[in-house]
Amino acid sequence: MVVLYQSQTYPINPPNASPVLTLSEIWEVMQVKCRKPQLFVAPMSTCEVLEETDNFMKRSVTFKEGMGPPGGKVIEDLDIRAPWKVDFRNLVTGAFINNTISQGNHETDLYLTFYFKWPFPTIKEGSEEAKEKSNQLWEQARMTVRHTIDVAREMKTKGELKH
Repeated sequence: MVVLYQSQTYPINPPNASPVLTLSEIWEVMQVKCRKPQLFVAPMSTCEVLEETDNFMKRSVTFKEGMGPPGGKVIEDLDIRAPWKVDFRNLVTGAFINNTISQGNHETDLYLTFYFKWPFPTIKEGSEEAKEKSNQLWEQARMTVRHTIDVAREMKTKGELKH
């Protein structure tokens, strides 16, 4: 068995970014991502919130056919710490994902980091398959963070954000 880890960080408001996103806006986007992950993660098709409090959500996520884990459905616990981070614990596969917003030197100097822990029970540690899977996941992680920021900017441009 191998457990693969990836972490990717991107600036939310790089030079010349338009429109500029604020912390409250990017946090609003993270709340949408908790309820509608399919807008941010292509393999996901639907999400049902099963339980929710201020700092916790349990959800059922269904994947598009042929994507995701065996059975195409997972249950996740989300630990929500406004306005900085969300931890996603996959109760089916044991995967863990953290989405963290960080602030730099000024109010709009914001960064988005996604950290991933993926267990693969059928892949041998140190194998060529593990290396290939790690490279694939690195690219997937990179694209997921960038896509989340792109969706956030698009939502702001369309006037879909309240803040």
